[in-house]
Amino acid sequence: MRHTSDATHIDHVVIAILRQEDRLVMVQSGHPDQAAWFIPGGLVEPGELVTEALVREAREETGARVEAIGPLIGLSQIDLPAQAAQVLVFLFEVAEWQGTLQPQDPDGEISGVELVTREEAISRLQRNGGWPGVGEPLLAYLRGEAAPGTLWVYRKGPDGQRLVASLSPAVAAN
Repeated sequence: MRHTSDATHIDHVVIAILRQEDRLVMVQSGHPDQAAWFIPGGLVEPGELVTEALVREAREETGARVEAIGPLIGLSQIDLPAQAAQVLVFLFEVAEWQGTLQPQDPDGEISGVELVTREEAISRLQRNGGWPGVGEPLLAYLRGEAAPGTLWVYRKGPDGQRLVASLSPAVAAN
């Protein structure tokens, strides 16, 4: 058994893929002249369930009211040993949502929201760079290269985050 002094801090993050017909919702973070585009999401707050955070983040960043959460499309664990921390990223499809796309971000971090094609979403995400433990699973799913429910495991070392394992869910035999 570990002692409290050995505890690892764990943050939980949610990512919400919202679709309207063949388009995906993306949010612009930062000043419009130097902003990057992302799929909506953010940190789970203390005392909040992952599903509650998904609904809240979608509402704050896009104005969308999530009516039904779809499948968990991926889970990414990012180990940050130098910080004695880990991040668990839950990637979800949103099955149903309503509302007008208009950011309601209390932190003022979101400067825009748009519906874009899957190809445009992939292009924008590739340009962002960022954390591989978030971007790589999301891109693989959007490209159709990863099955829903895939587990991704990353570890940050001196050269950045590297993929340790990618485990697809078992496929039932016919």
